[in-house]
Amino acid sequence: MSAIMIDLETMDNRPTSAIASIGAVWFEPSGSWIGRTFHMHVDLADCLRLGLTIGADTFVWWLGQSEDAIATLRNGQDGAAPLVTALEALDAFADFDDPEFGEVWCNGASFDFPILANAFRAAGGKTPWRFWQERDLRTLKGLSPDLRIERSGTHHNALDDALHQARLVQHILTSRNEAVA
Repeated sequence: MSAIMIDLETMDNRPTSAIASIGAVWFEPSGSWIGRTFHMHVDLADCLRLGLTIGADTFVWWLGQSEDAIATLRNGQDGAAPLVTALEALDAFADFDDPEFGEVWCNGASFDFPILANAFRAAGGKTPWRFWQERDLRTLKGLSPDLRIERSGTHHNALDDALHQARLVQHILTSRNEAVA
């Protein structure tokens, strides 16, 4: 079964957060296949117009991140898409309405999913996947604390994070399946 991993870079840690960028990748959770990728920056001013929030703590947190992460965040605002455009593009990339669509993963069920659901509502839509399709890497990592992989790419770059997270799901599930066999 193929799935999609989504990662967000945000400006708050509440469900009302403004989204700075969205990264996603198709992958096979119990295999090694990594497929097409998606990366889009979201116009923060548009997010604010729609009632999404920027938190002071998160803003200060961003100031402590790597130069590459900050540059990606800053430079991504040049020509960034309106929120509705970014969400429509994500929906088209994932094709959530396809009856064959499997799972949608994120790093934290209490972070990415509520922020995305709120963003879809703020943009006049609804969450395009079904709640039973949601999967959470944070729980999987907690069940397998000894199974980790080397990190590549820029931390807090939405696409790099989505790719790393997809590969980590694959590593954990493959390792656990091999241990059972």
